[in-house]
Amino acid sequence: MAGLSIAGARKNFGETEVLKGVSIDVADGEFAVIVGPSGCGKSTLLRSVAGLEELTGGTIRIGERDVTDLQPSERGVAMVFQSYALYPHLSVRDNMAFALRIAKADIAAIDAAVARAAAILGIEALLDRKPAALSGGQRQRVAIGRAIVRQPQLFLFDEPLSNLDADLRVRMRYEFAELHRQLGTTTLYVTHDQVEAMTLADRIIVLRDGQIEQVGAPRDLYTRPANRFVARFLGTPRMNFLDATVDGDGRGRIGGGHALALPATEQPLAPGTRIAIGVRPEDMAIGNAPDALSLTITFVERLGGTATIHFRSIDADEPLACQSRDDGTLREGETIPVSLPPACLHLFDIDGQAIARKAGE
Repeated sequence: MAGLSIAGARKNFGETEVLKGVSIDVADGEFAVIVGPSGCGKSTLLRSVAGLEELTGGTIRIGERDVTDLQPSERGVAMVFQSYALYPHLSVRDNMAFALRIAKADIAAIDAAVARAAAILGIEALLDRKPAALSGGQRQRVAIGRAIVRQPQLFLFDEPLSNLDADLRVRMRYEFAELHRQLGTTTLYVTHDQVEAMTLADRIIVLRDGQIEQVGAPRDLYTRPANRFVARFLGTPRMNFLDATVDGDGRGRIGGGHALALPATEQPLAPGTRIAIGVRPEDMAIGNAPDALSLTITFVERLGGTATIHFRSIDADEPLACQSRDDGTLREGETIPVSLPPACLHLFDIDGQAIARKAGE
């Protein structure tokens, strides 16, 4: 195994700059996940690590080796694609063994490697089938098995679950986590699905417009987002935002003149400072409390024991969302009190950067 170091990676397609000086370090044995919206450069970065795209600038090191100019076969990586990329005319066994046979590995070693990978993935009974006879989840296991038999220093996954149905995606997330526990191979995983990122990653790398917005453990990014983009990108439903102005009492005055108590900040906020107040849907509390807002329900999404309640916004184009246990009593058109506990609020300046809280808050 080996770690991965990307320094100042740049990639241009004609006059379009897709990667703008990306630098990432992935520790030996770490499971790192790159997330971001479509077109942000996630797959381009992954393909550059694999050697399928040539960087315009920057370097890539795997372990102690500079692999920036090496061919894909010389990099010690194995990549699993969204489309599986299986050979339809070959059996599962032959698909998994293909790379080793091209490398003219010993037949006994090939058979042992295929048997080991099949056992890890639980696909021993499928080895003589063709891809057409497999389900989507089975094909994905075969594609992963093909990567395992190569015993790479680095696994690269490019949105491997995006073609699967919702139930299978949940099961495969568990299997990816279990696979990493068994093998311990350094992994770089690309997805646009923040649920996959939050459940699988040791560290998340948030990418936007070819640049890194924030890197950190999933919980750290969720509880201490560096800016509004990260705050909004991670979390379902998304974080709510309210525009506010700090008043003379250090409270945040929002639409309708309502004032909210704010968490203590590292540097006091001057009266008149314009800020955005962010609050996660699960942190909004229904019921009377100091500073409670009177909000009108526009829609209730009932999900069994829980519900997402959408409220008419106070001062923004998008409605506010609150997650709560569902006792069946909430009705559309009803106006109810909702409080925003100060300890749960996130503050951002007019440029969208997080305002640091006071130590210990």
